[in-house]
Amino acid sequence: MLTVDQALDIILRSVKDVCHESIGLDRACGRILAEDVIADSDLPPFDRARMDGYALRSEDTTQAPVTLRLIGEVAAGASFNGSVARGEAVKIFTGAPVPDGADAVQKIEVTERDGATVTIKEPAVSGQFITPHASEIRTGDVAAARGREIGPAEMAVLASFGYASVRVARMPRVAVLSTGDELVDVSEKPTGAEIRSSNGFTISSYASRAGAQAETLGIVRDTLEGTVKALETASLGRDIVITSGGVSMGDYDLVKAALTSIGAELYFDKVSIRPGKPTVFARRGETYFFGLPGNPVSTSVTFNVFVRPAIKKMLGAADVSLPAITACAARDIKDGSSRRSFLPAGVFVRNTRLMAEPLKWGGSSDLVAFMKANGLIVVPEDVHEISGGADIQVMLLNPF
Repeated sequence: MLTVDQALDIILRSVKDVCHESIGLDRACGRILAEDVIADSDLPPFDRARMDGYALRSEDTTQAPVTLRLIGEVAAGASFNGSVARGEAVKIFTGAPVPDGADAVQKIEVTERDGATVTIKEPAVSGQFITPHASEIRTGDVAAARGREIGPAEMAVLASFGYASVRVARMPRVAVLSTGDELVDVSEKPTGAEIRSSNGFTISSYASRAGAQAETLGIVRDTLEGTVKALETASLGRDIVITSGGVSMGDYDLVKAALTSIGAELYFDKVSIRPGKPTVFARRGETYFFGLPGNPVSTSVTFNVFVRPAIKKMLGAADVSLPAITACAARDIKDGSSRRSFLPAGVFVRNTRLMAEPLKWGGSSDLVAFMKANGLIVVPEDVHEISGGADIQVMLLNPF
């Protein structure tokens, strides 16, 4: 049986990047850069004031308080024609270019203006409250590297360097299927042993969050013919097909047989992971198939451990796995499995320390408990007990 690392390595070696496209900047947030963003100008393009106050020569303020003669003012977007000489000052506003001759800005709070003069009450030092020319970036430098996700801060960078359009990775097309005769639509009231179908919404939401264009195709009943047809239909024009359920060893677990029937190459059908051992990965042509276990927590764990990295790899993302942090175990952790375990956990800060505590949950079907988790505590293979206070690895599901 493959380890988690071995299975993930197979996935990442198999999956190829999707193609690229150019889109308008107004649609770029959340996408992955497919090109380096190059600065077309120095930033700042001049010595820039960081405070409202007075631009002056620092040597004139050594014996502060001192009174200087005002020779003008400069606002953001304007410039000052002239130079600051000994005993002179220019009123300046945040973001404005520092006039020639001045080497410091004294903030307005420690000054007092009187008509054509200003009293500087505290000494200024050279460079004070000035952002030097090109100190942020120089023309031709890489401002944001290919593979970086475009967030609000990256949007500002793109706009600042004239990227009205930008090359990004095309969003992978993902189809989601839920298998099982026990499933009914979310709008129906279950009877007997029936349950509402929820995994499709979970998977498509995770896939969308990872950067894919996901579509939920509904419920597949437990027949080989129906499963084969559903997989073939779902694979048309799609990069990834994800199923939940139907991957164990029971008579009605038909996903593996259906994948074989459509000519898919099966890379693996079980992994040494808890929860989620019967995870399937296969490929046919340019379409990849993930068969995830049907229990909701198993579905969520295996998606985040295996499918999310595949989507991110297709996008050319620099980081494909969930963010991992080191936290302090909030209490003793006991785990009887020899497999690598991913335990739903609450991550929080206590007395400036980052803590993680396993949630009380009733197993891999306890979706209500899992909803409260913002992280997964990673318990290595054959580790059965971790003492409270020990350092542990946690994969973050959500910000905390």
